[in-house]
Amino acid sequence: MSETETTPIVRPIVKIKADPEIIRIVGKKGGEVSLQDINPKLIMATLWWEGEPQLETFFQILELTIKRALQEVHPHDKLVIDYSYTANDTLEDASEIMVEIENIEADGEVLEVEGDIIVFSGNDDRGFFKKLTAFRRKVKENVHHEI
Repeated sequence: MSETETTPIVRPIVKIKADPEIIRIVGKKGGEVSLQDINPKLIMATLWWEGEPQLETFFQILELTIKRALQEVHPHDKLVIDYSYTANDTLEDASEIMVEIENIEADGEVLEVEGDIIVFSGNDDRGFFKKLTAFRRKVKENVHHEI
């Protein structure tokens, strides 16, 4: 390599792939890869059984899993994650919740995020009028956490 050539700076990437059975979080930097899986059905069933707050606890698991996947390929002290979630009714009655990852930073470095949307869908057993008026109760929250 000559003196005029520079080595490209490899930036870390977080990839999120979600389907009803598994959420796969991939941390990647150069040739290093870390795969972390979350089984949402198992987690939600356990939380429901134990009477724990399901959504908040799931978000904590998601945040920590992203941090772990990234930590294995790009060691860092502080992870900042911004995301929003939208429910098609109140959280208790919603049949669909969409989570959108908006920003991830590791020690101030903004990371590339691929596959930034996770959708949870369930049976919609709300009655006709409840579905019709759900737009009034729709929930949208923005979340900012530092881990």
